Amino acid sequence: MQRVSNQMITNTLNYNLNKHQTVMDETQSKLATGKNVRIPRDNPIASTNQMIYHSRMTEIDQYISNTDESKSRLDEVDSSLQSVLSIFQRIRVLAVQGANGIYTSFERKEAIAVEINQMLEEMLAIANTRGAAGRPIFGGHQTGSQDIPDPFVPVYQSVPGGMEGDVITGVQYRGNTGEIKREVYNGEYINVNIPGNIAFWATNQILTSNKDSGNYVSETNQIIKIDGKEINISAGDNLEIIIDKINTTNISVKASNGGRNNIVLETTTPHQIWLEDAGSGRVLKDLGLINTEYPNPPNNVSPTVITGGMSVFEMMITLRDDFIRNDQELIGGRDLGLIDLGLENILKNVAAAGARKNRVDEVAKRAEYAKENVLQMLSKTEGIDYAETIMNFRWLESVHNYALAVGAKTIMPTLMDFLR
Repeated sequence: MQRVSNQMITNTLNYNLNKHQTVMDETQSKLATGKNVRIPRDNPIASTNQMIYHSRMTEIDQYISNTDESKSRLDEVDSSLQSVLSIFQRIRVLAVQGANGIYTSFERKEAIAVEINQMLEEMLAIANTRGAAGRPIFGGHQTGSQDIPDPFVPVYQSVPGGMEGDVITGVQYRGNTGEIKREVYNGEYINVNIPGNIAFWATNQILTSNKDSGNYVSETNQIIKIDGKEINISAGDNLEIIIDKINTTNISVKASNGGRNNIVLETTTPHQIWLEDAGSGRVLKDLGLINTEYPNPPNNVSPTVITGGMSVFEMMITLRDDFIRNDQELIGGRDLGLIDLGLENILKNVAAAGARKNRVDEVAKRAEYAKENVLQMLSKTEGIDYAETIMNFRWLESVHNYALAVGAKTIMPTLMDFLR
């Protein structure tokens, strides 16, 4: 028979008490932190899931932040375009009134022309509007410091027989065609800007080269860019092959032979064409479309090219000058047609900005739903059931007290107890 000593009983009692205290400490820690797992070794599987859920939460929070920024940028674009729309509606009313002959020559020349000139100045101010970050809204993808120049630069000159002082006689676009994209959800990108060469263009543009390129053959492999889209030109490609490659590229520009072995480029949607010879290439220069002395588009178009199409600024300048000349026929015919084309393009851009805003709103809702689901899964994995945990803690506390009471009765009295 095994002999049970007081030392053995004491050791067993201490072991059980320490075990109870360890479990009570873990339970108390759960109650204090609200977390089911303190360190990975407590539950490796749960710890792994928690890291995945936390990573997903960080990702969704970034998407929500991106949607908020996207909505803010699109609101800036929409607000500016709405102001442009109001100007268009006003100048159309003036053009209709001026064409009806209800005003005198003086009223058309002085009053209406002056008002159109003021609205032209306001249109330029809207085009150079800067957003909350201090960068131009319609400058394309201009990065860097906030000191970047305005995307639209006016040219001031005096108009013979017109108003006193210098007035705007031309506006040059110095921005670029870059699109600002934001990832609003996993793999979903949305453009949050409209480049100025699109937003403030009234009609389709036509560029007609005056150079006979019937014998042209590319000597090397080269790359051209039209509206930022790269087109590979292979050695041996002639004019017809180049035209075909342009037309099979997904851009809003179509090429054709002008009938004199010259290339003609025409937009399919109103915007200013962007032409570049990439690297050391010279295809567009050899075809007579660009001038390498001015490498920066859109001001690099060769002076020999016949250019058709107007920006909204050119359209307003033409209307103002026709009022100054008191040309009712042009005001009621050509000018009204140009205003309607420009108005149609502005409405299209307003609709595009609104559609993007609606999409961002839907994506934001989806991100919020995803965040709620992840929070629920994280709560189940990481959080504790307070009622159950408190009940377990009370049970452990009772067991510990019972163990103390039983131990006090189980340990036999010693000689020192009899000497007291």
